[in-house]
Amino acid sequence: MSQHATELCLLLVDDVYGELTSRAFSALICYGRLSIAGLLHYTGLTPRQVKHSLAVLIQQHLALWYAASDETATYYEANWTSAYALLRSGKFVRIVEERLGSFAGGIVSNMLLSGHASTRDLAQAYDIVPPTDSGAALNEPAVLTNGHTSNEDSKPHIAESFHSSLHTLLDRGFLSSVHESYFRSDADNRSEAEALMRRIKNFEGELKADQKRELAEAIEEKLLEWKSGSSADDDTFTVTPFEKPVNSRKRKWKGEPDLAHDTGKRQRSDAQNIKMVIPSLEDEENSSHQDNGATLSVNYDKLVVVARNEKLVRLVEERIGQATSRVYAEVLRHLEKKIKFCVPSKGESDGLTEEDNIVLGPKVSTAEIAAAMANLEDLAGGIGLADPSMINLDPIIHPRKKRRRFNMNGEHLNGETSETEEDDSDTELQNGNITDVEIDSDDAKGDDGYKSEIKVEKDGDENQESPNTLSSLSNAQSCHFLTRQNLFLLAEHPYNFLSFIRRSGSTPESWAVNFTALVSQLRLIELENIITTRYGVEALRIIRILQEKGKLDEKAISTFALMNQKTMRSILTTMHEAGHLDLQEVPRDNARQPARTIFLWFFDPERCRQKILEETYKTMARCMQRAKAEREAVQSVIDKASRTDVVGKEDELLGLDERTTLGAWREKEERLLGEIGRLDDLVAVLRDF
Repeated sequence: MSQHATELCLLLVDDVYGELTSRAFSALICYGRLSIAGLLHYTGLTPRQVKHSLAVLIQQHLALWYAASDETATYYEANWTSAYALLRSGKFVRIVEERLGSFAGGIVSNMLLSGHASTRDLAQAYDIVPPTDSGAALNEPAVLTNGHTSNEDSKPHIAESFHSSLHTLLDRGFLSSVHESYFRSDADNRSEAEALMRRIKNFEGELKADQKRELAEAIEEKLLEWKSGSSADDDTFTVTPFEKPVNSRKRKWKGEPDLAHDTGKRQRSDAQNIKMVIPSLEDEENSSHQDNGATLSVNYDKLVVVARNEKLVRLVEERIGQATSRVYAEVLRHLEKKIKFCVPSKGESDGLTEEDNIVLGPKVSTAEIAAAMANLEDLAGGIGLADPSMINLDPIIHPRKKRRRFNMNGEHLNGETSETEEDDSDTELQNGNITDVEIDSDDAKGDDGYKSEIKVEKDGDENQESPNTLSSLSNAQSCHFLTRQNLFLLAEHPYNFLSFIRRSGSTPESWAVNFTALVSQLRLIELENIITTRYGVEALRIIRILQEKGKLDEKAISTFALMNQKTMRSILTTMHEAGHLDLQEVPRDNARQPARTIFLWFFDPERCRQKILEETYKTMARCMQRAKAEREAVQSVIDKASRTDVVGKEDELLGLDERTTLGAWREKEERLLGEIGRLDDLVAVLRDF
């Protein structure tokens, strides 16, 4: 982990949870895995303070823990990805509110505040189940986060909304069940999975090649099971869920595991003495998980997938148009249900080519997209249809090559064609009319894509209405036609937003998205935008030349870029000092004299990405420090304005100078936080997508 990323995470934890928690987190992130004795040594806190800090860190998933057995010591380590995710809480709530409504957004907001929570405690926060002594609720039952009040008249409505929203959040994958692996690092999970698989398969001692392969596959399968939250074995960190209302007609929760048994593994561990917000430091023997309900947490991976889809939709809107972006958004929304992570797990795509990943990956058919795009107004303005008589296709129609014919003796028959070829020679393309009839695969060189689906039709009667005229089609046919045209437009774009998969037997034509290539293109666009902003258009020209040609010397770069060497050399030096360009020295002899050395310039996108990512972390940390300094300068005014007797009466109870100071601070904070949010979008593209 880099220095600036560490600094940023420490600032976030300190800003949200205070100095006590941040001191323990700082020790873990700076010194690595530590036991409680190590934390006491490096933090200088009392045992009670260290345990309280660890309880908060584990509850918020900011610290991971692992104990090899019940008798060995428990070790803790910092989880910096969850610390960074504190920046995105508002974005995640907005995503859920836009898709599922404000009530579901309130549930996700509560879950983000509590880290992880049992369904019973979550329901108790909404005053749906009677309070218990198992732990504190998320909020006081009298006033709820989403603005509802818990009176008797609103209880049935709140209960129905709560169950409906919770079911939907689980089905969409925005919430997931918590397993014991949730609190362990990836390395510890791999060690546990290996030990578990060896015990299950009775593998002992030295393994043969086929046994090693079988064990590796079983380990990857178990890790994916734990990561996706679909495991229902004895490692499940849940207990019996609370009873649902008798009149509830909801189906069984999709994300709810089988909780018929509980092994009680590590029941005496400090990490399981967790309630809702901040657990009380009571004795472990007095803590109980019975009747707490299935434990849930926010699925950050799924929300990052949704954020990536939104970014791709905005890119399509910029490059193609709004109507086509609506079609693409619908495609991604269908694929979103089948995608759990942005970055596939290790072993998922090993040994598969890019084409295999597309064909075997998630797909969506044309009929599904057309059914979802039932409103023609959403497709209006995307693709215009002109009258066929106004279009001259001669410049773009090429004569079709005649097939060579051979007799039984292998002799070439010159000038002889089949009836099919004679018919095909008179054909003409009509205004992009794409139907389900395929041309002969022999005529489509390299028949490997959607172009083989274009049918070439004969000219009919001139007075007959063209089949491309939407007025001759029904509403459903028109919608299907326009949707299909937009899908092909996305597939034909240089960025390859979609990949077309042909019909085969009973399988309809479908579409897939090559996310790996698209994310690489997104990152390249961001890098080019940053380079253009910092160094100018000439620098972007040099970068593109180096990316296309590879390593070049100054003379070759000057020739390709049509720039004089003086201007070009200054740009190369500036970018090299910033770490965005690299230089390789190739000596002509063993003397390695500069006069007899070739200096080759090249552009490494991965190194440039890492450099810009570090600079972004540093900028975000400086913005947070500046916001903190500005807040401390006017802390007295902020404290006065936040008093309950002053809120809503600022004009009456605050002086003119105080109101001016408060307004200036709020404007500065808004600008700084807005800049941090924009920088976080850049980090998402460069790191998470």
